[in-house]
Amino acid sequence: MSKLINLIVIFCSVAFLVGTVVGASFVWDAFFRAPGKNDTEIVLTVVSGESVGDISRSLKESNLIPSRLGFRFYVKLTRAEHRFQPGEFTLSTGMSYASLVSALTVVSPDEVTITFPEGLAIQQMVEKINTAFGAGWGDEWLGTLDSSEWAETYSFLTEDSLEGYLFPDTYKISRSGFPNGLTYKLLTNFSEKLSPELRTEIASQGKTIHEIITLASIVEREVRSDEDRALVADLFWRRLDVGMALQADSTVHYVVGSDGTSAYTSETDRSVDSPYNTYKYPGLPPGPICNPSLSSIKAVIYPETNNAWYFLTDNDGGVHYASTNDEQNENKALYLQ
Repeated sequence: MSKLINLIVIFCSVAFLVGTVVGASFVWDAFFRAPGKNDTEIVLTVVSGESVGDISRSLKESNLIPSRLGFRFYVKLTRAEHRFQPGEFTLSTGMSYASLVSALTVVSPDEVTITFPEGLAIQQMVEKINTAFGAGWGDEWLGTLDSSEWAETYSFLTEDSLEGYLFPDTYKISRSGFPNGLTYKLLTNFSEKLSPELRTEIASQGKTIHEIITLASIVEREVRSDEDRALVADLFWRRLDVGMALQADSTVHYVVGSDGTSAYTSETDRSVDSPYNTYKYPGLPPGPICNPSLSSIKAVIYPETNNAWYFLTDNDGGVHYASTNDEQNENKALYLQ
């Protein structure tokens, strides 16, 4: 019996000693291990949505940590699971777990996150930039939008303005890379969203990208749902085919500088002499009136066949269609009072 007790005591002592050594090693790795003289700098990319497991795997494969399990345990211990930031990080082999987590969870003060909602015109984007970066930054960006320079990189740019091609999305932009870094991301995102399949379809229809984006920008500002966008796109294409004016209030809002919060325009506004005024001039305006969503672009490429020649949007956003002008007037009396 005494031998058994002695064995148990020895086993417990060894286990305690091993646990102490392992624990001390973990604490050293986690908090105190400092870069050595020959440390190597490694750039690690963390993609938005990556789990702690994904990050620990990348760290281990880059020889930045000795143990994935140890790193994950430290993250759990310090409750840092949901604080990791996407982006590129310059790290060094030999950094402690504490240093690594600190580096990967701190948002760089140089980086700004900005969201451009669908359907904003460039001037409205300037306001968003001033809010996100600070007063004056948007105006600085506006002064760099020379399409002739960007057209050397992006073949779809054939006109004088970048309006329509600055894709609405959420972006992370460094102040040090501003303003060209922002424009590059906006145009590159557009180029990627307008896939080769979409470009092939546009060409097969005998249309140009500029025509598609111009009409898509109008559809974007006229109706809200994907279903209505496809129906209105077909209506507009048929109007263009027969030489009928589009009569889109959104183009008048663009001319007079209105924010478009009111769906309709006054008779005075509609009489303004501008090639963008689709009440006064038939055909497409010279260019886009905003930066449309992919949904509106696809609606214009793949319109939904229908028999309506008129439509209106009521105060609740509902869309009402008509085949004749008389029906349109009836809808106005019913829904715009």
